[in-house]
Amino acid sequence: MSDITGPNDAIPPVIQLNEPAVHLPPPFTEESPAFAPALRPVPFEDPEAFPTFWSRVGGMFRLVFSNPFELFDRVPVTEGLGAPWRFLLLLSIPAFLLAALAFSLLGVGAMFAALEQTGKGGGKAVAAVLPLIFGALLLLLPLFSFLGMVIGGALNHFFLWMWGGLRPGVGTGQSIRAYGYAHAFLQLGGFIPLIGVLIQIAGLIVTGMGLARMHKTDTWRGICAVLTPLFLLCCCGLLAALSIPAFIAAANR
Repeated sequence: MSDITGPNDAIPPVIQLNEPAVHLPPPFTEESPAFAPALRPVPFEDPEAFPTFWSRVGGMFRLVFSNPFELFDRVPVTEGLGAPWRFLLLLSIPAFLLAALAFSLLGVGAMFAALEQTGKGGGKAVAAVLPLIFGALLLLLPLFSFLGMVIGGALNHFFLWMWGGLRPGVGTGQSIRAYGYAHAFLQLGGFIPLIGVLIQIAGLIVTGMGLARMHKTDTWRGICAVLTPLFLLCCCGLLAALSIPAFIAAANR
C-alpha cells in the first residue's frame, strides 16, 4: 500500500442521523411562556382591533362586563394619561349635565336675590358676576376630573406601597391609568337608582382586586389600599361631627 494520503482520507466521518452530536433542549409547548399570547391594549386604545370611536367604547363595556380583571392586565400594555382621561370625561357627561343644571338653578336664584338688593348697593354687580363664576366652574370641570384621576390613582399607589403590595415593573402612571378607567365605570354606575351606592362599594373592591392583580401582589393588599382613603375620610367626618358641637357649646359659654 502507498503511504500517500488519498483525497478522501481528510474528510471527517459522517455523523449518523440517529445519533445526534448536540443535545438540544426540549421543544417548547403551547403552555410555555414563550408561546403565551401577547396582551393587546385596552379596547379604547386599540384602533387596530376597533377602528371606530364607538366600537372602542363598546369594546370597553364588553370587556368590563365579561372579564373586568383583564382590563387591569391590559392597562400596562400602553402608556400615557390622555386616553383614560378622555374615557373618564366621556362617562362623566351625566355628572357634568347634573352639575350644569345645579349651577344654573343656583345661578338664577342668586341672580334674582341680587336683583332684589339692587337698592342696597352692589346688587347689579353681583348679578352680573355670578353667571360668569358659574360658567367658569363648568369650564373647569374637565380639569377637576383630570386632577381627581391623578390624585386618586396616586393615592391608590401610595397606600398599596404602605400595605407592602408594590412590585417592580408597574409604576405610579399605570396605577393612575387603571384608576381612570375604573372610576369612569364606577361614576356611571353611581347614577343607577337605589343600588348606585352598592355598585360603587362593590366596584371599589373589584378595583382593589384588579390593582393587586396588576401589581402581582396579594388580593387583600389591593383591597386595603383602595378602601384606606374611604376609611380615613369616614374617620375625619366622624371627628368633625363630634368636635364641631363641642366647639359651638364651648363658644356659647
